[in-house]
Amino acid sequence: MSASWWLGNLVAYSVQVALVIGVGGLAAAVLRLKQPRVTLAYWQALLAACLLLPLLEPWQRMGFAPADGAATTIRTEAGGVISLPAFLPPHTWVLLVLVAGVGLGLLRLGLGLFRLSHYRRTAFPIVPLPGTLREAQALVSVEAAFYFSGRVESPVTFGWLRPAIIFPRRFERMEESQQRAIACHELLHVARRDWLVSLFEELVLAFFWFHPALWWVMRSIHLAREQVVDREVVALTGARKPYLHALLEIAAAPRAMTLPAPLFLVESQLARRVASLVKEVRMSKPRLIASLVIALGVLLGTGWWAVRTFWLTAPAGLPTEAMVGYGSFSAPGSDVPSTFMGYFVESDQDTGQTRSGYAGPRLFKVGGDVKAPVAIYKPEPPYTPQARKDKVQGAVVAAVDVDARGNVVGVKLTAVSLSKDMGEGLDESVMQTLCTWKFKPAMKRGKPVPVQVIVEVSFRLF
Repeated sequence: MSASWWLGNLVAYSVQVALVIGVGGLAAAVLRLKQPRVTLAYWQALLAACLLLPLLEPWQRMGFAPADGAATTIRTEAGGVISLPAFLPPHTWVLLVLVAGVGLGLLRLGLGLFRLSHYRRTAFPIVPLPGTLREAQALVSVEAAFYFSGRVESPVTFGWLRPAIIFPRRFERMEESQQRAIACHELLHVARRDWLVSLFEELVLAFFWFHPALWWVMRSIHLAREQVVDREVVALTGARKPYLHALLEIAAAPRAMTLPAPLFLVESQLARRVASLVKEVRMSKPRLIASLVIALGVLLGTGWWAVRTFWLTAPAGLPTEAMVGYGSFSAPGSDVPSTFMGYFVESDQDTGQTRSGYAGPRLFKVGGDVKAPVAIYKPEPPYTPQARKDKVQGAVVAAVDVDARGNVVGVKLTAVSLSKDMGEGLDESVMQTLCTWKFKPAMKRGKPVPVQVIVEVSFRLF
């Protein structure tokens, strides 16, 4: 699987996700889905749909035989010195940047977990528990370890088997009704297993750090989750006003650090959380059901259209063994018109200097309804030092599978005719370089189609 295959599929998948999220967000706004429980379930379903899109794909598999009856031959006379672009084409650089971003995201997540562990080790256990915390545990019917720490500015809840809740020092100075409300909020996160969900969401963002639509969905999920917990706290305690005061008290603190755990308050959410508590939003059951059915129907339609318009390509797999034959070569499908495109690169056997030119495209016997692909990125297969030293010359022919995006998804040698049987690595040079080629896709009736390209590489010295 080449870098171009990975990048091509990643771009297509990113477009699919952007379409589904964009339409899903528009549907939520038009249908006025405002109730926190409904919006939380909706955004989580939208995220799940985006992550499951690859399972719904009509994967286009690129076989060895040309699809839709198109065969193309590219004749190239190649040689020259090894150049950096031949080994690191642009799409490889892009993929390296994306992978580096994933690595940084995972490192950030790991450092966040380490910080949480450090906070817990250095925090002061609250023993014995004051009456407000015992009351909160009784209301929520769940227990956790409580701590004080001067390193946090907002209450932090984390842990699965041994859940911990760390309060900032200012918690001690709050009124008892506010302490009870904040403790209930954090204990509800423990009861809901929200920390595990938060870790999963952080992992998703680490892998898709480059996708703004997914960041937007995650922010919407975080806000809806906190609004749901806010409503449950008020229902349990019956103390709306003290809880609002607690929100404002925490909001007045310096900005909290970003941690892989549900925070009591994120500054950007304050206005919407207060508005959700102050103003009740109600929808009749028939209207709610109708809105959800319409929204889900729109999402299904958008997802179906997206995966069939921007589909993914199944890997054909690069061969580990080359099929090598000697003598004359004929392209498969003799009834299919062939296209020859060429450029030449010659290497001075004494100095190693090269001269090159592009002779194509030159079309011969063009016909049918398939328009041949065009090589738009085609680094020359380099002469190996040993082959140049031994003055090896001749031709290497390879069958290259090109998908409907112009990416190379398979390479196999079909004929080798060199002046020395071993070839001194020239056949490997051809296969490695052809994996990096990029094409303008073949077209059939205006639609890109996968094809097989026959590439003939001639090595010569002058």
